[in-house]
Amino acid sequence: MTEPAAKSAGGPAAGLRWAVVAVAAVALLAASRPFGPVGLMVALAVALAVGLLAVSVPVPSRIAATARPPAPSPVSVEERWRRSAAHHDEVLSAYGSFELDPAMLLRYPGLWDLSAPAIIAFHDSLATAGELRTDSFPGNAAGERYIAAVTDLRSTWAAADRFARSTGTDDLDPADARDCRRALKLLAHADGARSQERAAYLQQVLTTVDRLTERGVVPQTERVRAGLTAQLRRAIEA
Repeated sequence: MTEPAAKSAGGPAAGLRWAVVAVAAVALLAASRPFGPVGLMVALAVALAVGLLAVSVPVPSRIAATARPPAPSPVSVEERWRRSAAHHDEVLSAYGSFELDPAMLLRYPGLWDLSAPAIIAFHDSLATAGELRTDSFPGNAAGERYIAAVTDLRSTWAAADRFARSTGTDDLDPADARDCRRALKLLAHADGARSQERAAYLQQVLTTVDRLTERGVVPQTERVRAGLTAQLRRAIEA
């Protein structure tokens, strides 16, 4: 028997079987002593049969015992690119809720505080992801760059969102913070008012937003202004 064959015939499991056979043989011999030579022969025969049975049972293959299911196929770059485009849209939607809703604009102006590192990082990554985005899959190399850019965008957006919500108007100049809070109260009053009273509240909100835009506290958002103007017109006409 060659050395590899000898190793395959041995191993922990085979050694344990022979140990059991040896113990069984000793026990049988001890038990057969009172019966003389005939008992000894019977014991030897039983021990031999047990040994043959033990070595005849196959030892489970170590490879079979440790077999693993095949690994799933890796996700293609194109599929990851599509998922990144969806994540990009989610960030744009979340950011839009701040930029296009006058209440969010006034409550969390810190999202446009370009002196804050978290805000600078977000706007930089927003621009980068926007530049790399394409309508169709651009190939693996460009796709990987876009995926990395969106990963960075999601991270910086989370940090910017936390910063804006945690600071509110606290980091503003006192006069700017006061204008934001006042405009929010006027907006709330307008929601519960009618006709001319509602129009008066909305006009004050619009004037305050314009003033904050001129100071650079909030961005100039045409949709917010257009929405407030439309509400004001309807209130006047009511």
